Amino acid sequence: MTASICSTRNGVPSQLMAYFAALIFIFAISASADAAPAIAEDVSVSASVHVAAAEGAEPEAKLVVTAHIPEGLHIYAQTQPKPFLATRISVDSSEDVRLTEEFRPVRSPIVIRHKSLKIELHEFEHEISWEAPIEISAGVDVGSLVIKGEVFAQACDADSCFPPQTYQFAAEVKLVDSAESFVFAELPPVEADQDDPQQENSQGRSTEAATAFSLDSIEAKSSTESSVSIWAILPLAFVAGFILNFMPCVLPVVGLKVLSFVSQADNDRRRIFMLNLFYSLGIISVLLVLATLAAFAGLGWGEQFSSVGFTVVLASIVFAFALSFLGVWEIMLPGFVGSIGGAAEEEGLTGAFSKGVLSTVLATPCSGPFLGSALAWAVIQPTHLTFLVFATVGLGMASPFLAIGFFPSLVKWLPKPGPWMKGFKELMGFVLIATVIFLLSFIQIPALVPTVALLAAVGMACWWYGGKSLKSSSSEWWRLATSMAIVVFGAWLSFGWLYEVSTARFDRAANRHVVDQAGQAMQVAETPVGEDIPWQPYSEELLEQSIASGKTVFVDFTADWCLTCKANESVAINQPAVADLIQREGIVAIRADKTAPSPDIDRLLRKLGNNSASIPFYAVFPEDSPTKPVTLEGIFSSPEAFVSALATRKSG
Repeated sequence: MTASICSTRNGVPSQLMAYFAALIFIFAISASADAAPAIAEDVSVSASVHVAAAEGAEPEAKLVVTAHIPEGLHIYAQTQPKPFLATRISVDSSEDVRLTEEFRPVRSPIVIRHKSLKIELHEFEHEISWEAPIEISAGVDVGSLVIKGEVFAQACDADSCFPPQTYQFAAEVKLVDSAESFVFAELPPVEADQDDPQQENSQGRSTEAATAFSLDSIEAKSSTESSVSIWAILPLAFVAGFILNFMPCVLPVVGLKVLSFVSQADNDRRRIFMLNLFYSLGIISVLLVLATLAAFAGLGWGEQFSSVGFTVVLASIVFAFALSFLGVWEIMLPGFVGSIGGAAEEEGLTGAFSKGVLSTVLATPCSGPFLGSALAWAVIQPTHLTFLVFATVGLGMASPFLAIGFFPSLVKWLPKPGPWMKGFKELMGFVLIATVIFLLSFIQIPALVPTVALLAAVGMACWWYGGKSLKSSSSEWWRLATSMAIVVFGAWLSFGWLYEVSTARFDRAANRHVVDQAGQAMQVAETPVGEDIPWQPYSEELLEQSIASGKTVFVDFTADWCLTCKANESVAINQPAVADLIQREGIVAIRADKTAPSPDIDRLLRKLGNNSASIPFYAVFPEDSPTKPVTLEGIFSSPEAFVSALATRKSG
């Protein structure tokens, strides 16, 4: 008997039942796939090169990049504040073409303010194109030209954000009839229903009507009118320089002068005068260098600290001085720090000059009363007046030391030289180490570990040069050459290899953090913000869009290296009265950070009348008259001035 190859159940072959079950399963999967919500991978990007050639003229070209966004998703604009990721567009480097301007969207994003998070969301839905003019090199075959690049974007739905994606594109040439298509369209304002200017969506966010505004419409006047006489500015400059002696930036160097004054007690009048004169010349020389940078390079007061290289070098020098104070080695400048044993070593003219240079360089992160006004006037004057004002600031800073030079009897009030100087000098060594920590606090994070590694090399070099056990077994020049080699090797190792490793690790960690924060932000819509001010990083687009949407905008110009800025933030800005007003009135708070060089921020400062681009500086754009902003500068001890300025609805 042959076994049956199929069995039956209620008269239906089991194979047939399995077949229908498989079909049902396949159709179910297909249906669920069709109904599945869109994901980040569903976003696509295309690009094309539009070229229009007129007879007898060079061809005009622009690169158009388009993102196709599925229903239910959105991506963020290039102006999107953190923690959400702004879209970035990059083009592969090529000798055939180059971008002549940045990419601009063909329409404005939908600006939505989350009521609980106090964060603006700049969203694009459906489809959005960005355009950028390009220049095609001579001799390139336009017909075969292909431009490659990528779009970095983060897609989100109404409830959550997906990990950011990088979308590649390859743009081929598309010929157009004429150059008329190369007129970039003006971005239309985001409009809302006039009967309901505060439209809310399901996430509790609102859109607001926009009006036209641009930086070119600002009518701010210079903080110091150019018509002011030089004889009115010079006294301000002198007083500003004198006040710099009492700013916290200069405190680490006060110990240097205390020691030198003590050592001068038994000197003759002429020598005391010469020492203080050379110290003053060191001060004035730095101010003249800063005048040169301001007149010919447009560099503002203290802006050299925005350079990582400058900060690293200065931190290394100060660290070497600290080790000398602590007895690890002796600086080769005559009488710079005094002898290790505690007896007063005669101060040298070179040492006095170097102390003046160091004290002035360390003073530049601080700004005192009258300094901003004097420098803002100086930088728009003829070069000789610029140098005269900066030199007067230096003269004011040097005035106490020149006074002691002219009246040496003032030194008699200080204690006599003795063993106490050794302990005081070592204490100043720790103060200088604290200064190094301060310098490291505003250095770019990827450069932090390499800088610490370089400081270790500097420390080893100082120990090798000053080690007592090595002095008897090797010549001074051999120890000096070896020490310099250690520093050079440490610099190469730190910033030639370790910096790249640190940067890569930081970028990966930052991307993970931003993605996590973006996901969390969408899930905590009902969490109250608290008393913190919801700062957003500055961009020209954010400022213009915020003002155009009818909001009051507060801009804080600051930098991590600006101690006066940090003091104002702690005492006068990050206070409940200011934070409550900003959140209650829906004021947009923008932080213009000059820790790193920023031409865009400097441009805004000069538009606001701050010709020297010096900080601290603050601007409030009232919602009723944003073209006439209220500006503040200087040192503040309470939040009253900011509360008054932020409460202004119409300036003037």
